[in-house]
Amino acid sequence: MARQKKEPEQKYIRQNVSMEPEQMKQLIKYCQREDRSISWVIRQALSEYLVRNGV
Repeated sequence: MARQKKEPEQKYIRQNVSMEPEQMKQLIKYCQREDRSISWVIRQALSEYLVRNGV
């Protein structure tokens, strides 16, 4: 049985992000250690940042 399609407002939006090479190395290392995707880690970090800054 096929999955039900998400509504447009529920879909993730693709976006390019630039970072320093050392940040990327650390991010990859963290993702491998925690078995998480880069996207997941960035979404979590962004959520925490937005909450902390009252956005």
